[in-house]
Amino acid sequence: MVSQITRIDVALFVITVLAWGTTWFVILGQLGVVHPVVSVGWRFLLASLIVFSICITRADRLVLTLPEHALCASLGLFLFCLNYGLFYTASLSLTTGLISVVFSTMVFWNALGARLFLGQPLDSRSLLGGAVGVFGLLILFRKELLSFDWQSENSLALIFCLLGTLSASSGNLVSATLQKRKLTVWNSTAFGMMYGTLLTFGFAVMNGLEIRFQWTITYVGSLLYLIVVGSVIAFGSYLTLIGRIGPGRAAYATVMFPVVAIVVSVLFEGYKLTLLALVAVGLVVAGNWLALSKPKDRKSACRA
Repeated sequence: MVSQITRIDVALFVITVLAWGTTWFVILGQLGVVHPVVSVGWRFLLASLIVFSICITRADRLVLTLPEHALCASLGLFLFCLNYGLFYTASLSLTTGLISVVFSTMVFWNALGARLFLGQPLDSRSLLGGAVGVFGLLILFRKELLSFDWQSENSLALIFCLLGTLSASSGNLVSATLQKRKLTVWNSTAFGMMYGTLLTFGFAVMNGLEIRFQWTITYVGSLLYLIVVGSVIAFGSYLTLIGRIGPGRAAYATVMFPVVAIVVSVLFEGYKLTLLALVAVGLVVAGNWLALSKPKDRKSACRA
């Protein structure tokens, strides 16, 4: 049975969308002198310290069993290492529009993964909502999609995006499994970020990447935003949402990220909204409403 969305779920959804929707723009401040993989390492190293501090304040359990450590290491690999390393690298050559369209397909990967590995039923209404939302994104970024040269080197970056999306979806399923084992979002995330950091820096060293830092306002400022808003707040909200409504429905936040990114672009980059763009945004919003709401007869049945 699909759980009914509560006000708390809506608040978590909105926080997640606003936090991650703005990071598409902020991530650009990380691209330059420091290799993208190393930037991911710094981001989650510092974020993990904050989350561990939150765990200590909350008196969360920090002594885990060996199987729990293994799951947290998997969470770190999929959600805090491969996912971001691939997307940061793809950002060097792809526009945020193309990246966001690929990332929004996590709606379907999460639903399929939840069905195969967690035994959760597929919700046709939610899948239809996801399809409507992704169709809206295809309209919104149609020019970038149509002008993309599929035979260029950028095709590899697009593959990185797809692999990053699959990795993120796998991490979502691991988080849901950890929460079923009675770990909190905070202690599982703290250990996941720690393992993700170790794996990321280990990969960087093995591949001869220089572990360096850039002391500029742009780099440090964007890094701090990504640590606090894009990591601690966003992951805390999103992973909590996964535990409350399931990975499939929580993933609909990914379809809304590009809408927030467009608003940021309108405010700070002079992007001009056309009538077709407004229609596309309307489709994205309608798709999310369709996916996250339930028909009246189903609501009344749940009350009964």
